[in-house]
Amino acid sequence: MDVWRADRWLPRGVDWHQLPTNSSDLIYPLYFAVPLLVFRIIYESLIGVPLGFVLGYYGNVSLSTAIYDHLTGGFAQQTRVKRILECFWRFSYYTFAFIYGCVILWDKPWLWDVKQCWIGYPYHEVESSVWWYYMIEASFYYSLLIASVFDVKRTDFWQLIIHHFVTIGLLSSSFLINFVRVGTLVLISHDVADILLEFGKLTRYDRNLKPLTNACFVVFLTGWMVTRLGYYPLVLVRSALFEAAPLIQPDYNLLDLTQVPYAPRIIIILLFILLVLHVFWTVIILKIVIKTVTQGEAGDLRSDSEYSDVDEKENLVKQNGKRVFTKRSSKRSIDDSDTDEPLQNGMKYRRPRRE
Repeated sequence: MDVWRADRWLPRGVDWHQLPTNSSDLIYPLYFAVPLLVFRIIYESLIGVPLGFVLGYYGNVSLSTAIYDHLTGGFAQQTRVKRILECFWRFSYYTFAFIYGCVILWDKPWLWDVKQCWIGYPYHEVESSVWWYYMIEASFYYSLLIASVFDVKRTDFWQLIIHHFVTIGLLSSSFLINFVRVGTLVLISHDVADILLEFGKLTRYDRNLKPLTNACFVVFLTGWMVTRLGYYPLVLVRSALFEAAPLIQPDYNLLDLTQVPYAPRIIIILLFILLVLHVFWTVIILKIVIKTVTQGEAGDLRSDSEYSDVDEKENLVKQNGKRVFTKRSSKRSIDDSDTDEPLQNGMKYRRPRRE
């Protein structure tokens, strides 16, 4: 097809067969997404649930029952314990991805000099460790899209869906034309703030950790500003806009929409969509800063006001007088300040007295 003509995607005089990357590899993240999702459910059940049990989040329910419940459908319930497990999974993944990214990129020249992303392009070899980094990250975002069907709905649900699609689009298009080096920098810089975000959420769910929550919020805010509104736009996007073309094809003009190749413009657009999302979330964060200053306590970190109709209905007295949900006492107190949700298993029913 004409749409895949090399001159529309690659620098002048370069053909597809000259690229070290292979477009057929982009099918692997689709293959890996479902196994990764299954691994997530098992990980939450065998690691997350026992940790929650030790912290007292499951009341009087036995550990084996809590694990069994999560494996057999609890992973799709709209409860606070499920929400905590989601945060735990994302925190674990982002921590792993960031550490792995640091290990494989530490000795790479483009980590320290962004111009190396463009010098010698498009003939950069992709090491197996970098290939796996790309495939795992893409698989993770595919798995998030699949999991959005049953994960707790968040107030910024659609913004997150757009974010996941844009991220997958960036990973796929950058791999297709071998912009892998700059892609790895986007990934590793984003994972930093995500680690801090998810850890901050985990501390917020426990009232006993309120002082730590406020400290985490300060660290998260600093990390977010440095990576999402500092390094990302001022280093990566700026380099893609002003340094890439002169180093790859000096006569290339991004503003001349008729000039080929078109691929760099597509990637620039996707980078800017991500930046717009960063600004959107920053506005939310700044509102939290104002709330923290005026009320002395950090509220929801970025977008964790995940209300759902299920949560609301489970915590209201049934108008038809059928039953009322109450919690059993637990060793530890989960923060219910944003919505009074029942624990996934630590509840009992009490029939109201008939009049």
